[in-house]
Amino acid sequence: MLDKSKLDVDKIVKNSLDNCDLYVIQKGDKIFLLYMFDKDDYVYFKIMPEIIGKWEDCDNIYYSAIGLFGFVKKSDNIESKIKEKIEVLESLGLT
Repeated sequence: MLDKSKLDVDKIVKNSLDNCDLYVIQKGDKIFLLYMFDKDDYVYFKIMPEIIGKWEDCDNIYYSAIGLFGFVKKSDNIESKIKEKIEVLESLGLT
């Protein structure tokens, strides 16, 4: 489970889906969707602002142009990588 204090967010809700885990992250009045995929020694993820539509399909994220991908070794600090991506989305005004 992700550490909300390391991400500097208010709330995290985890949902286990068929091919990935979906984390709904609340930071103030903003909602982010974090889709996380576990592959061998690596984790890859896509973080994006809240979107209208279904959230429960892991494959739908590939077709959304909004959001950022990240790739991390399991031994690395994943929260710092996710936090960087959240800051980029906020700086671009995509939240």
